[in-house]
Amino acid sequence: RMSQAQLAKKVGTRQSAISRLETGALSTATVATLKKIADALDMRLVVKLRAKKSARA
Repeated sequence: RMSQAQLAKKVGTRQSAISRLETGALSTATVATLKKIADALDMRLVVKLRAKKSARA
């Protein structure tokens, strides 16, 4: 298990940014940043686009 501080160091950001991302307080993360995080965790980033549900559905 990796701490937020360890992940932040691998990604090149601050621990507070990782914390805000985990809690949803940071909603402006770029795909590039998410890719760095995925790489640091030895994971693959997958982005899916889905149609919005219609209000009439």
